[in-house]
Amino acid sequence: ALPAAVPADWERYAVLGLLGRGGMGTVFKARDRRLGRLVALKFIRGDEPHLVTRLQQEARAQARIDHPHVCKVHEVGEVAGQAYIAMQFIDGQPLSAVHGGMTLDAKVMAMVAIAEGVHAAHRQGIIHRDLKPANVMMECDAAGLWHPYVMDFGLAHDTTVVNGLTQSGALLGTPQYMSPEQARAETKKIDRRSDVFSLGAILYELLTGHAAFEGNSLAEVLMRVLEQDPAPPRGSR
Repeated sequence: ALPAAVPADWERYAVLGLLGRGGMGTVFKARDRRLGRLVALKFIRGDEPHLVTRLQQEARAQARIDHPHVCKVHEVGEVAGQAYIAMQFIDGQPLSAVHGGMTLDAKVMAMVAIAEGVHAAHRQGIIHRDLKPANVMMECDAAGLWHPYVMDFGLAHDTTVVNGLTQSGALLGTPQYMSPEQARAETKKIDRRSDVFSLGAILYELLTGHAAFEGNSLAEVLMRVLEQDPAPPRGSR
């Protein structure tokens, strides 16, 4: 269901269904009543001011990135006191759900496109900090070609803006794809190289079928990120 305060007869968007829920927000498929296009609407969970600020920061950061493999932001707004982002609707599935059925060539080409999208973000001073297969949406065209889109800039750091949203010592990202500096919660040392490490972890999983760093608990995964190298891909399939 939509946030309770959002009117069912909202004149801006017609909400068509739920797309997914994440740690910070809920995303719906909707139709823009003015332009007639489909969009993905993201609402934050709760009404804490810092979450609203985070949502707005996410939108501003993502909107600056003009690249065919980064999900576009159309609008940031508020309805009945609820902040939202209207984004490009991508008719597909996460990379985490489809890579098992992709050919090796398709996986390699997808990684090239994903890396180019991340590079475009870096050129704008934006560090994603949570790159993983679940945050890449894959759309398959009529010819059977895959088109990836980097999504979810909710933990992104904009190096061109000074703010206090990220506390020193905060653990940011997803353990299996974190760089060592992220695993140590050294937020001041996280830069574009941290994203490159995460890209490597994604590529490793696409090639081997499993994460580079695995464990039975959060602590075990973090220790492996900090202390061990992943098994060579040729011997870990």
